[in-house]
This record gives sequence, structure tokens and C-alpha cells, in this order.
Amino acid sequence: MGREIHLSQKSRKHGYWTSFESDPHLTKLKRRIRYRCTPCIESLYRQLIEGKNEIELGPAFDCWKVVVVLGNEEECLKVLEKYQEKFLPSRHICGRFGSKGKDGTKAIVVNADTEEERDALLSELRECVNDLNLTAQIFYSKGCAYLYGELLGDWHKWQRVTPVSHPENVEKVIKRIKEVLEIS
Repeated sequence: MGREIHLSQKSRKHGYWTSFESDPHLTKLKRRIRYRCTPCIESLYRQLIEGKNEIELGPAFDCWKVVVVLGNEEECLKVLEKYQEKFLPSRHICGRFGSKGKDGTKAIVVNADTEEERDALLSELRECVNDLNLTAQIFYSKGCAYLYGELLGDWHKWQRVTPVSHPENVEKVIKRIKEVLEIS
């Protein structure tokens, strides 16, 4: 495990995000995308194309993100620096920071694979924000709540198999998945 948080190049593909990880090669993040995120989103896509009325969440049910909403990119970097100083190398961390739009709200989004990891990250990130005397909104949610939520509603009510409660959004979500996965 590294003693530093390493940054990737800023991506404008789906917003203005910079990935980060405590591994200089961003290994866990790359593996997560390839072996967890992409197959999970592909599974949702297949279920929607097949016209399923219930969605099997699979890994999405146990996928978490901790979000720290801040005032600007500089504050995001300060929080990551403070995290690095206080909690590395005892914990591995990976995620991204930035915004959906060029001038949008800035946030740090940290991935967590378990509820225990989620709760620890939430506490640690809150401590970093407090140490820096910053104003931030800090919360957690399911990893792809933005995608699944439009179909299934509030993530707090999800089960491993959850009925589609908003069928009117199916086509919109299929279109978004095609954009994310670059399917024509």
C-alpha cells in the first residue's frame, strides 16, 4: 500500500473528474471498473432490454460510495491531502473528485466494498473535513444509485431483487447506459 494518494489525468468524458488511489498504478480502481462496475451495468442493461419487471442487483446491492460535497476543487485536494497525512498507509483508498459540469458542485466520491469500510471512510473523511474547518455535506449511498434509482426509487428500500417502480424511465436509463458503455 502506498503512502500517497495518486491522481490520474482529469477526464471530461462523463463530467470533470480526476480519479485517485493510494496505489500509484490505480490498480484497484481499474480492476473495480473492469470486473465489478462494467459487468454490473451490463447486467442491468440486459435485464432492461429483456423487459424485466424486477431487477437483480447483484454486486450493486453491496456497492457503496462515500461523498464529500465541497466548495471547490482546492478544498477537495486539501481533504485528500489531510486524509493522506492521517490515514495512509493503514487504509487503501480509491475514488474520484470533481464535478459533472465544468462549474458544478465539487465532490470527492470514495468507493467502498462493505458497510464496515463505508462507515470507516465516512468517519475518517468527516474527521479530515473538521480538521480543516471546511463546510461540507458528507453522506453515503449505494454505488450506482444515480442509475438504478431512476428505476427502483429510493436506494434505502432496495432488496437483492427489487421491482421496477418507475417503468417510465426505462428508455432513458437504457440510453444513459449506452452512453456510459459506449454502445451504439
